[in-house]
Amino acid sequence: MIVTVFSWGYWGWGSATEQLVKAADAGEAAHGFQPPIFVDARLRRQGRAKGFVGNAFRDLVGESRYHWLDDLGNLAIATGRDEVEIKNPAAVSELLDLALLAADERRRVMFYCACEFPRLDGKLACHRLTITDLLLAHAKKIGQAISVVEWPGGEPVEAQLEVDRKLFAALMRNQKSIPFSTNRLNDFAGLPWGSVVALKCEGGTTTGNVLVGPARFAASRNGVGFWYLPVLRPPESGASTESLRAYAAQWRTAHGLDERKSG
Repeated sequence: MIVTVFSWGYWGWGSATEQLVKAADAGEAAHGFQPPIFVDARLRRQGRAKGFVGNAFRDLVGESRYHWLDDLGNLAIATGRDEVEIKNPAAVSELLDLALLAADERRRVMFYCACEFPRLDGKLACHRLTITDLLLAHAKKIGQAISVVEWPGGEPVEAQLEVDRKLFAALMRNQKSIPFSTNRLNDFAGLPWGSVVALKCEGGTTTGNVLVGPARFAASRNGVGFWYLPVLRPPESGASTESLRAYAAQWRTAHGLDERKSG
């Protein structure tokens, strides 16, 4: 059996950790899994994202669903060097052990840091890639089949969403987000990066295809906020699903989102 391990970056979720957990749980449930285990792979638990400072996230999800492996942190954070230097590379064995134990409970592990994507324009942008290299090498050495992929994983799919005329017009003018109602969260929480959403204008036949990522939450000071899908590429008139899929494949590779396996 191949065990899947997720990597993930919490960029943009610092003020919406409750919604993050809700989305992660919903995304995993949609694939038949129990709520995931979170593994903090940072050297230091500091920063501006208040929901991830110190024990804040552990206190939210509970000790049984949280592990801090600072040995997998990037020493360059402390030294200021440009090159990634994992504090204790051998700690990937502990990460794998956690993933195997979680698999026995129909759970999957998400190791995370702050960076939004592992790559930017094809170039290394996060130490999660280095952890992935080490984890795959260790798994191969001991004969354990695993795959590592940026959460939520999966290949791009097609979905549909009906929006009002005002929002449809805004999206056609390159608005970068598609708000949706909470009752669609189960559909969109685990939507693979690069999926195509067919937008239908409410009360009409006008449609448009938009390339999106999984659900996110925009927090607000009044505590309301809203769910939305991030738009990865502005809609183009007449763009075919095939052309969008081709672009999505390139985009996913450039951002380090492709699945990798141990053997």
